[in-house]
Amino acid sequence: MDYAKNNKNITAIVPAYNEAERISKVLEVLTTYKQFKEIIVVDDGSTDNTEEIVKKFNVRYIRNESNKGKGASMDIGVKHAGGEIIFFCDADVLGLNHKILEETIKPVFENKVEMFIAMRNRKLYFLSFILVFVPLLGGERALTKRLWINLPDKYKDRFKIETALNFYAKYYYKGLDYKVFSGLTQIIKEKKYGLKRGIKQRFGMYKDVLKAAFELQTLDLPKNHKHLRIAVLKLITSIFSLIIGWSILLVIYFGPVKFLFRLFNNHLMKNPDSPIILFLLNNIGKVSTNFLIYLGIFIIILNIIFIILNIRQIIKLAYRN
Repeated sequence: MDYAKNNKNITAIVPAYNEAERISKVLEVLTTYKQFKEIIVVDDGSTDNTEEIVKKFNVRYIRNESNKGKGASMDIGVKHAGGEIIFFCDADVLGLNHKILEETIKPVFENKVEMFIAMRNRKLYFLSFILVFVPLLGGERALTKRLWINLPDKYKDRFKIETALNFYAKYYYKGLDYKVFSGLTQIIKEKKYGLKRGIKQRFGMYKDVLKAAFELQTLDLPKNHKHLRIAVLKLITSIFSLIIGWSILLVIYFGPVKFLFRLFNNHLMKNPDSPIILFLLNNIGKVSTNFLIYLGIFIIILNIIFIILNIRQIIKLAYRN
């Protein structure tokens, strides 16, 4: 990648909390990558000798006097950053190298996407269809500074941040992309902090992620996407109603009483005195056959019209999005 032809600057930011045993390996890689204009380490109130380790490297060191959480520390780093592109990196990542840095930063640098995520080596992530259901959570990511600045402050809080960045990059900017790097990994929380504390932190992370996802999908979704979802819901409702219409005609075809006997045969064999079924059997004959035919045809025609209109609306909204 030819950085010389572009005047964009890149800032690397490393939020850290009690990472004295691990952060040096990360900084060795970052400080030898020539494309970073600056490297900022935000010490989130560490109680070990993280500061002592960090100051051995040519980086900018910022310390929070109290623990503010990952999102707040990242925000502090961005406020001190001079680059138009930000590269975030966890202090405990393993397997980071210049090739991964290059492949992560390049798509953002070349304006192809708003954010690119370096996903860690978890077998689950290699099954791309799974990522429809599993959020892209990775501390190693490159993004434009404008994406961060325009992100609502309420999401710059602990582990909400990654879910919110994904959402805003996808719905409000140029989108995001990712790659799973086979050599990239990290020490799990249970091993780092001990089983009890590690599990507590993991559940705290899941809570933040789920809360952020719910708020984003209900409060921050663009209007066009909201309308699209409503149109899809209406389409599903119309299809269901269409099935009801056809079911009414089937009732007429088989005969109402015969149809009920077929439908509830097993239940009648076990419980012949079922009050609900007996009520239906006693009253179904009172309903006019012609009325049921007209009702079924009316429901079918009405919902075919609704389905066509909803499909047209979905296509129109999908084209806008």
